[in-house]
Amino acid sequence: MAGFGNSGYNSHMKITFITIFPGLIEDFLKEGLLSKAKRTNKIEVQTINPREFTTDRHETIDDAPYGGGAAGTVMKVEPLVAAIRKATGRKKSSSCLVILLGPSKKVFDQRLAKKLTRYKHLVFVFGRYEGVDARVEKYIDAKVSLGEFVIMGGEAASLVMTEAIVRLLPGVIGNEASLAEESYGDKFKLEYPLYTRPEVFEGRRVPKVLLSGNHQKIAAWRKKMSK
Repeated sequence: MAGFGNSGYNSHMKITFITIFPGLIEDFLKEGLLSKAKRTNKIEVQTINPREFTTDRHETIDDAPYGGGAAGTVMKVEPLVAAIRKATGRKKSSSCLVILLGPSKKVFDQRLAKKLTRYKHLVFVFGRYEGVDARVEKYIDAKVSLGEFVIMGGEAASLVMTEAIVRLLPGVIGNEASLAEESYGDKFKLEYPLYTRPEVFEGRRVPKVLLSGNHQKIAAWRKKMSK
């Protein structure tokens, strides 16, 4: 599989989701910053349904695995590969990365999110049921897991990754300076505690140092708390 690129950040990104439930993706992108990112042309979103590439009247995209043993069915190779080819075109660019979501040693984190902002086109591939035919892996560039747990399909995981990636694109977050000091940012591992009014709530007070007006002491306290 290909590694992750090292080119500069992109101001525009295309994201393709290969899914049998496009509505899950489209509904999620109707709200919040991702919706704004679409409206302001920071991202372009495409969904491709593997059922478009089936040849039987039932639009079958899964089948029982060879050898038995699995409790359910597996996503078929032909529709998924056809959908990948539609997403990437005949001549796949180095600025496009095809990601298969599933069990993997590569676990998604903030550092990987930053690396993925360097691509102009991300294609998310994921399965349902017991997973995908292993031969699909020949047509992907990277296999990534969201963590050691099981969910019903990859749509939710891909949307978590998309939100983490897109918010790092230039112009998506209003105050981009805040990205440097947030949890898992460049300067701090975890963000320091934050407080706002009222000064006292049910007997719990805002730390005195934050009310002192001494920016040097406040910076030192925040650095200590973040560690």
